[in-house]
Amino acid sequence: MKWRDRKQSSNVDDRRDQPGHTGGGPSLGTILYLWPLIRPLLRSKLGLLIIGVGAIAYFGNFISLPGISGGSSSRVVNEAVDDELAAFIKTVQADTEAVWGELFAQAGARYPSPTLVLYRGGTRSGCGPASSGMGPFYCPTDQKIYVDLGFFDELRRQHGAKGDFAQAYVLAHEVGHHIQNLEGTLDKVQRAKQAVSGKSKKNALQVRVELQADCYAGLWANHAQKQFDMLEQGDLEEALVAAAAIGDDRLQKQAQGFSIPHTFTHGSSKQRVAWFSKGFKKGDLDQCDTF
Repeated sequence: MKWRDRKQSSNVDDRRDQPGHTGGGPSLGTILYLWPLIRPLLRSKLGLLIIGVGAIAYFGNFISLPGISGGSSSRVVNEAVDDELAAFIKTVQADTEAVWGELFAQAGARYPSPTLVLYRGGTRSGCGPASSGMGPFYCPTDQKIYVDLGFFDELRRQHGAKGDFAQAYVLAHEVGHHIQNLEGTLDKVQRAKQAVSGKSKKNALQVRVELQADCYAGLWANHAQKQFDMLEQGDLEEALVAAAAIGDDRLQKQAQGFSIPHTFTHGSSKQRVAWFSKGFKKGDLDQCDTF
């Protein structure tokens, strides 16, 4: 993707240098890790005082503990590479602002862009603690997109989805959820979930939400190409590989050797590829109706 020397979004909250503490309680692994140290302290008033001071320091975000930060993604081996990845994501964010801003303007509306939050390890969000294990997500409460840059390492190493446009697809998908929030789709689906019984029916509704966000990502790519001529050979294939790599059937088979369709929440690899492709080919919002 041709992105260097182009505009980067200023609507970014870069938290990569902040401690990777999400504000949640210590995990079971952390408690077990510290138990040999904690147990003797419980036997004396001084020990209890030490525990109390430590708890205040921890929950006050003055310290972080093993097992909280989200693992290796909170440790950046090469700062220059990390900064370049951040610059790329900020450029893609600017591209989404330009495309959706134009589409909203054509409809006589103003586009309120979501804030992009970059972090590593863990942070706080309007929807609760965010950690590297969660992957990128959109929080409708604060209208922010949270991206742990370590996710892209995992996308490449564990799922074989390489290339910068695979990363662009991920961000464009989350921006798609922001569009759904502005349209009122997320609220409607939430109410629909409350009106149906059975986990499988609720999952089916969520799949439609995710596939529409994939279609919106493809639509963005269509219009961004027209505006910026940014696609290079192989870029679309990178996005399609990424979409297939994070299909529910693919992920379930990797984890347990088989898939269970009624438990899908994001759609199969085939569905995700098909809806991204449709959005890219049509470039029309009306063609992204998955409901």
